[in-house]
Amino acid sequence: MMKKKLRDQIFEIINKNWPIHPSGICKILDLELNVSNISKVSYHYGILKKEGKIHTKRVDRALVAWPVDIEKIRVAHELMRD
Repeated sequence: MMKKKLRDQIFEIINKNWPIHPSGICKILDLELNVSNISKVSYHYGILKKEGKIHTKRVDRALVAWPVDIEKIRVAHELMRD
C-alpha cells in the first residue's frame, strides 16, 4: 500500500473505532499481527498526531489513539456541565 493511502485508511479507522491501538488497526486491515506491521501503524500514528488529526496516549504498553474532534466534544461537555 502507498503510505498516504494507508495513513488515510488508518485515520478513517480511528474515526470509526476510537479509542484504538495499532494491533486493533492491523486486525481491521487484515494485516498479520507482527512487530513490523504494528510499527508501521505506530509510525502513521506519529504523523497523524503531528498533523493535529489525532491524540495519543500510552496505556501500559499500548499506544491508544482517538480523533481530535472527540477531544473537542469532551471539553465542550465539561464546560456545559459546570
